[in-house]
Formats: sequence, structure tokens, C-alpha cells
Amino acid sequence: MGKREEAIQRFVGYVRLSAMDKPFISRAEERRLLEHGISSFELGHDDAKGVLLAVAQANNISVERDIDRKMVPILERFGGRRKKIAKRKFREAAAIYKGLAGGTLTDTEARYRVKRTMEENGFRPKRAGLLLSRRWYDRIGRRRRGDASGEPA
Repeated sequence: MGKREEAIQRFVGYVRLSAMDKPFISRAEERRLLEHGISSFELGHDDAKGVLLAVAQANNISVERDIDRKMVPILERFGGRRKKIAKRKFREAAAIYKGLAGGTLTDTEARYRVKRTMEENGFRPKRAGLLLSRRWYDRIGRRRRGDASGEPA
């Protein structure tokens, strides 16, 4: 076994250990694992990413970037040609996201991630309510007054 194959096998073990008891790998966790694979195990980016995705798939672990990629066609279907998502369809998209993440995210976290995916891919919210505002969308991800936690609201 060559040096590269040995490093890959060690990194596989490291990723398995890191992802144990986690049904979901966030972007930050994925970045940390990839950085560790490149710096500590001296793997290339493609090798490290391949190992991460292979371990995730073998252990039925959801990876946030993959979920984001799967959400784009769903949002395209909901938004139509104009790429505008109605409030009700947004809630459905958040429920789908939560399901793809294995139910590990809260409703708030799922809404925040769908909003981020929408913004990264050029989708916009549809106006809703009596005043036809987008306030329902603008409130996603904002901190509440007196909320000291770092989590989006």
C-alpha cells in the first residue's frame, strides 16, 4: 500500500469517527474536515472531498451542500419562470429541507438554510398578506430582541 492510499485510509477512519452519531454535516463541519484532510493527511482537495462524500453516503449521513444542490430544482418548480417563491411554497421547501437533513434541523434552521439557498440562486419571495409585503421573508434569520444566542431566528 502506497503512502497516498495509507493517508486516504487514515482519513476515512478520521471522517467516520468525526461523523459518528451525526446524521447531518453542515458546511462549516465539511470545511473543517476537508481542511484537516488537506493539512494533516496531506491529501488533495479532490481526494479529501471524495472520502468525505463516500463516508457520508455509506453511513447515510446528509451533507448540507448536497441538500442545497437538491433544493434548487425544487425551488425552480415552486418559483416558476419568475423565480418567485410564495410563503406557502417556502414553508413546504423548508419541510423538504428538514426531511432531507434527516430531521436533525429545527424549523428555524431549515427556513434559514432555504432562504440562503434562494438568495444564492437568484430566487425571490412573493409578496403576501393584506399589505402585500415581504416581511414574512425578511424576518427569517434575524435575531430577536434579547436573544443572546448566535442562532438565526
